[in-house]
Amino acid sequence: MKQIIKKKESEDDSLFGLLASYKNLYSYMQVLESEEGSIAILIATNPSSFNELIKTKYQQYKPIRRIKLGVSRLFVKYISPEYIIKFYGPLLGLKIPENKVHIINNIENGYFILEVPSYYKDQVIQCIKRIITLSPQKKYEIIEKSLAEKEVEV
Repeated sequence: MKQIIKKKESEDDSLFGLLASYKNLYSYMQVLESEEGSIAILIATNPSSFNELIKTKYQQYKPIRRIKLGVSRLFVKYISPEYIIKFYGPLLGLKIPENKVHIINNIENGYFILEVPSYYKDQVIQCIKRIITLSPQKKYEIIEKSLAEKEVEV
């Protein structure tokens, strides 16, 4: 005898239905540029942490506007900063020598900072565009890989 398995009417197997369970995850980004020739990429779970960081360490930095970056928003839905860093690596996929980069990985407190020389500004802008414009399929792939790595660690 065959067993008939009935699906619930409210269960959504579409890609957006699968992503809906991660709707509380956001990654907010900010790109700052200093006159000394340095660019800082800040990624946080809460944009209020940007204010604290800018008041303390990044006072002399000026934010690069969304229009100048060529993006309509500076956040990513359904993905936490931790997932982005696990997927792209601590350099966020940038091809920059490690000795020219300063990384502050404070994910436990909700933020990640990558400082690079201004010489790599075009690469940084392309990196931000690539992360911001992720397709829903790619977002789900990042979530799956991050969750699979968590299961292996445990």
